[in-house]
Amino acid sequence: MNILVWTDNDLDGAGAALAIKWLYSEKGKVFRINEVTESTILGKFKGALGTLDHYDKIFILDLDLKPDVIKVIDRPNVVVIDHHIQHVSHKNLYKNAKPILEQFSSCAELIYKKFNTVLTLTDEQRTLIKHINDYDCYNTKNPEGFKLNAIHQGLNNPKAEKFIDSFFDGFREYTILEKNSIKLYFKKLKEQLQNAQLFKGKIKDYNIIATFANYAISEVAHFLIKRHNADIGIVVNPTSKTVSFRRSKESTVDVSVLAKTLCNGGGTPAASGGALTENFANLTKNFLPC
Repeated sequence: MNILVWTDNDLDGAGAALAIKWLYSEKGKVFRINEVTESTILGKFKGALGTLDHYDKIFILDLDLKPDVIKVIDRPNVVVIDHHIQHVSHKNLYKNAKPILEQFSSCAELIYKKFNTVLTLTDEQRTLIKHINDYDCYNTKNPEGFKLNAIHQGLNNPKAEKFIDSFFDGFREYTILEKNSIKLYFKKLKEQLQNAQLFKGKIKDYNIIATFANYAISEVAHFLIKRHNADIGIVVNPTSKTVSFRRSKESTVDVSVLAKTLCNGGGTPAASGGALTENFANLTKNFLPC
């Protein structure tokens, strides 16, 4: 059986691809992984149309697809698995592909829950999924998720394939190289925080702390929320022209609503994002430097 995977280029995307590889570990003659983002998959998928019939199954993982993309990838040999709430609302648009769309804490955890009866995993493999899930749903109580993300971010491309090779057997003690990668990641995070320009504001009754960053987005938001006792952390990435929203662990606000309303985006209640829009820029005019 020939398997092709298109997955998001973050830790959860790599974890989701790994879960699919576990699922087909004995059947897969060909297992190819393409790392993409919501903004790049359309062009790359169109460019690969001539080769897609070669694959028995094509999995599209952890990508919050919009209707124009769904129309192109809606093929009989495609399985779409995702946990973003906005994508779930588009489930009825699929006519040929098989959509497995549910609001979940992570795509890796969704795959694990859906295929648990046929996935024979070790304790180490289940632990790895737990740590990836904790990171993606912004569970700040678990440091291992942040460390795994640091390792993933420190890998050269193709990150997903290298992460899968390293952690195919599940969670384990980190190597010396991985420990150094973790140290470097948090060193760069510290430097970025020291130079961060901060802004405070309010959205309704929620206290906001905002900044610019292009590295370690979740960690930057987590640190600033904690330091400034904010309900929501907003990080604008000027390089990718994106906006990320994170909530404090004490808050119940659904930041995916903000991402959708302000930035044409989506995500989970605890961690979401979208494009840097004029609507968002107008809102932040009321934010003050701090």
